[in-house]
Amino acid sequence: MKTSLLSLALLALGGLFNSVPLPADAAPPPVTPGQGTWKVVGNSGVAAMHVFQSGPGKLVIVDKSESNPVKRANGLPGFSAEYDLKTNKFRVLDLGTNTFCSAGAYLGNGTLVETGGAEADKGTQAKSGFQSIRLWQPCVDNKCNWKEYQLYLSSARWYNTLTTLPDGRVFILSGCTSATAINTVAYQNPTYEFFPKDNTPTGVPFDFLLKAFPYDLYPHVAVLPYGNRLFMFTGTKSCIWDYKTKKYIKSPESMPILKGPQRTYPTTGTGLLLPLTYENNYRADFMMCGGGIKYGNTELTADNTCGRIDLSVANPKWDYDTFVIPRVMGDGVVLADGKVLFVNGAGKGYAGYTKGGAPNYKYLADNPVLTPLLYDPNPKTPKNKRWTKLANSKIPRMYHSIANLIPDGTVLVTGSNPNGNYRKVDGVLKYPTEYRVEIFTPPYLLNKVPRPTLVEFAGVAKFNQLNPIRIGYGKTFTVKIKLPAGVKPEITSSIINLGFQTHSIHMSQRYVKLEVTQVNGGNGGVWNVNIKMVPRNNVMPPGRNYVYVLHNGTPANTAVEIMLG
Repeated sequence: MKTSLLSLALLALGGLFNSVPLPADAAPPPVTPGQGTWKVVGNSGVAAMHVFQSGPGKLVIVDKSESNPVKRANGLPGFSAEYDLKTNKFRVLDLGTNTFCSAGAYLGNGTLVETGGAEADKGTQAKSGFQSIRLWQPCVDNKCNWKEYQLYLSSARWYNTLTTLPDGRVFILSGCTSATAINTVAYQNPTYEFFPKDNTPTGVPFDFLLKAFPYDLYPHVAVLPYGNRLFMFTGTKSCIWDYKTKKYIKSPESMPILKGPQRTYPTTGTGLLLPLTYENNYRADFMMCGGGIKYGNTELTADNTCGRIDLSVANPKWDYDTFVIPRVMGDGVVLADGKVLFVNGAGKGYAGYTKGGAPNYKYLADNPVLTPLLYDPNPKTPKNKRWTKLANSKIPRMYHSIANLIPDGTVLVTGSNPNGNYRKVDGVLKYPTEYRVEIFTPPYLLNKVPRPTLVEFAGVAKFNQLNPIRIGYGKTFTVKIKLPAGVKPEITSSIINLGFQTHSIHMSQRYVKLEVTQVNGGNGGVWNVNIKMVPRNNVMPPGRNYVYVLHNGTPANTAVEIMLG
């Protein structure tokens, strides 16, 4: 079928459900001051393989096509849901193509693009998703749903990566053409394309992916704040590439190899672009931690090293640190204050589904890591003072788990399903399909610092409605906050792209510290804060982003969704 003949899927709504069986909650772990707290607040409805923030009060969760107990409008198993952060209820969405191991990113106009997937599924009647794109436009009336185009991509892509570009388009990289435990010559798809489509030739092998094979699935991609440059990392190799000229700025041969094991799927480590700030002219550092030691060996302890590379210098080099609590399949979440939360994952093995049948299940990863770490990315902080251990969760978050910063400054954690299909809690299976949703409250919300309340944002008193507030590059805008009488404001601010999360990769996640140019007022505890937006689109690409305002390191009651550009 030609793309031009594709029709939209039915947009009927699913219902609200709370019937997913959950394990009995364990007693909450003891609270130690300064270490954060955990609380189970709801269930996700569908297994949380992928997630993205769809609006100030909503997340969209995307599973693969499988037998979740909840149903779509057609009576078949659901595998996508919209989660309400206020009510902790979910709404099942209609999704008709298999989203197994897919990818996502926002366009500059605020529409989420989701691409790729896997084979058709008779059980759910899902169509093949290998060449699919799916579009999501947020709403506030519970009527939005997925729009799907089954054959839009130029080729099949399972385990591809998406990135929002400075020009508002989406860059689509890598994947394979069939489900496989590790990439193979027969299935590899070492190519790229753009959405919307342009005149870029399709099917042309990309040298970087060929050299990283077979560890070229779910590569890490980050926009650099210099020119039209993308940093790419996969396995142990990296490059810097101009997405307009389609030429290397720095080839894989001219970039240093990261020491240690292969760091991307299936020996999945945790990688991210560290926070950018105007204070050092937006120095860009990328960090990669942990991962499995060897594909095929389930008993080896996860790697205990981190590599960090400054991409602003002429000859970048990896600088090494100890990963205080090693893990494979961990998530790296940049918090509202610019520190990084490392959470989820396993202490040994590698990524993949359980092998064997009952009662002899064989997990590819085990020894759940329940202790999060807080990392201070300030390069001036001594290495032995950058890491802090935080309060334990009691819920294992193994393969197919997610963690997402939300607008109130807490972190939503859910997922874990190392099973090939939904497996209920039966008292025997060690890691059943996990639906419990936890909220982790970081230490910055548990101190005695007064928390500011946002009163007005850029002249708008009713913010976080359907339409984000538009802010242009380089513009100065005013935020009104309220603090208790007599409290002197110590204000900082940041803009964050919360990203699209799956398989320990947070696509397009990005933090930029904003310049606070003036704070005045104080009558009745209300202060006027002037904040200067980032100067250009390669510092922060356009589209939906969230502005956080903090007093003495403590975030305000909510971030504000803006449309940048």
